[in-house]
Amino acid sequence: MRNGKGRVGSMSNENRHLKIQYIGQVGVILRKNDIAIAIDPYLTDSVDHLSGFPEAFWQRRYTPPVKPETLTNLDLVLCTHEHMDHMDPDTLRAIALASPKCQFGAPKSCLPMLEAIGISAERLHALGTQEVFQYGVDLIIHPIPAWHEERVRDGEGWDHYLGYILQWDGLCIYHAGDTLLTEELVEALSCFTIDVGFLPINGRDIFRNRLGVVGNMNALEAADLAAHLKFDIVVPVHFDMYANNSEGIAPFVDRLYQKHPGQKFHIFQPGETLVYVK
Repeated sequence: MRNGKGRVGSMSNENRHLKIQYIGQVGVILRKNDIAIAIDPYLTDSVDHLSGFPEAFWQRRYTPPVKPETLTNLDLVLCTHEHMDHMDPDTLRAIALASPKCQFGAPKSCLPMLEAIGISAERLHALGTQEVFQYGVDLIIHPIPAWHEERVRDGEGWDHYLGYILQWDGLCIYHAGDTLLTEELVEALSCFTIDVGFLPINGRDIFRNRLGVVGNMNALEAADLAAHLKFDIVVPVHFDMYANNSEGIAPFVDRLYQKHPGQKFHIFQPGETLVYVK
């Protein structure tokens, strides 16, 4: 069990609440017990400038709701994999400067890229499914394999794509990163009772694959997964920023209403904050 440098949080009733701020694509900032964690923050337009795609294929639908240089109180950033909308060099460089005590956790394959943008090695943690990562006294992070569109591991068994289960002072939070829905993923998640789950719903298709766009579970699969595992609340992500890599939100909502009445969900607007109470 590896240990980060988190600080011990207050145990007041207010601090038992989880504050969730959605910052776009799949990015969220989670605040609880005086600890602030960002997962996959993407707060620039870096993807818009990728080469090798049709003109204007990548075009943000809204400006970043937060400027990364204003994030001066982050304690930990988790990245699920190296794709730019999940591990954006410009965003992470700005966060590292704004929050000089912030630690960064990511798949082992990502660490050389994080060092290359100026984040020192002592601030970096290689995360893998072999071992949990404990941050402070009341947060345990379980790296979960992700299939984007397949599971990729190096010769030592380190996964290139991850999701994260956060067991945090009585709450269980799942951030899927980018992944297909597989039997192996269902099995891995079945060990946990998930309170809040963030699931991608952009799907995949042959035309995106032809351009090298790797896909994820679709809206129907995400809705079914949340209901099957009895998430208390499910949050769809990866559908609202880039129109050419989305299937929209309507199929997700319709699936829940038609097949899983009573399953709670929340659709965030960029920059919105929700206070979750178990």
